[in-house]
Amino acid sequence: MSPRVGLDLQTITRAAAEIADETGLASVTLATLAQRLNVRSPSLYNHVEGLPGVIEQLTLNGLQQLGQRLEAAGAGLSGEEAVFSLAKAYSAFALAHPGLYEATQIPQRFKTAEIEQAAARVVTFVYEVVKQLLSPTADHATVIHAVRGFRSLLHGFTSLVNEGGLEMPISKEDSFAYMIRAYIAGIRQL
Repeated sequence: MSPRVGLDLQTITRAAAEIADETGLASVTLATLAQRLNVRSPSLYNHVEGLPGVIEQLTLNGLQQLGQRLEAAGAGLSGEEAVFSLAKAYSAFALAHPGLYEATQIPQRFKTAEIEQAAARVVTFVYEVVKQLLSPTADHATVIHAVRGFRSLLHGFTSLVNEGGLEMPISKEDSFAYMIRAYIAGIRQL
């Protein structure tokens, strides 16, 4: 069976990301994807290896986009300014693309070289930025602990917002800035 004209991996991935962002990653099925693309489900198999192939593409695409946004946000910056800029870029991506962001949280399910490279690019970039806040003698494990703490804060905050939490009539932006300032102060004291 020949592939349908106009249907390609990029189109499928974009449509899957739209579904994920609108109604959650769990809503991405071959049936919902085929309906969105106005094709029959079997047509998708010419481009992806079933639903796992679609989710794999979402994971890769999400990690690549997140990495690009973080690198752009941190370009030419250092220290606290870079950390704040990365935090804002990470949060903005997660809030604007909740389903695609959710896919970035599962790269371990797909051990492809491309996904591992995209994930490593994100971690390496954040590692270098966070390392600047620590003592020059900080060892690798200490930097990793600080990076994990940074990621955990950002993931927790954006997940709460995406799930409808933090609805008290106090500025979420102010809470976010407070959290990042507290993080920076905390790791500098270690």
